[in-house]
Amino acid sequence: MKWADLTRHAEIKLLSLVLAGTLWISVAGNRTAEMTLTVPLSARALPAGLAVARMEHDGLQVTLSGPKILLLKLRGEKIIMPLDMGGLKEGRVLFAGFDRSLPLPREVRVTRVYPASVEVLLVRSPAEKNP
Repeated sequence: MKWADLTRHAEIKLLSLVLAGTLWISVAGNRTAEMTLTVPLSARALPAGLAVARMEHDGLQVTLSGPKILLLKLRGEKIIMPLDMGGLKEGRVLFAGFDRSLPLPREVRVTRVYPASVEVLLVRSPAEKNP
């Protein structure tokens, strides 16, 4: 086969390649899939004078369902679950409702979160105990 035979009607061949790729992406992207991610927990807005003495878990196992192409994109992103400590006082605090707080595309839904709640123990920081 000669080079001239391969390059004949190059525009049509290129167009058919682009159309085939577009069709593949639309079919593969709409296929529903499921994926489990480990999402680390992060304490945010900790009041002055308080410290986290114990956090029951340091991350969540989150199972997601949605278009396969979006799930593959999420796998490469760094998703962190912030725990808002603003306005809290010394003692035990229970955080829950993670499925509503995760920053996800609207086409992706959370099907399972383990653990469903996380207990955090807040204590006075050592610098505050000895003024």
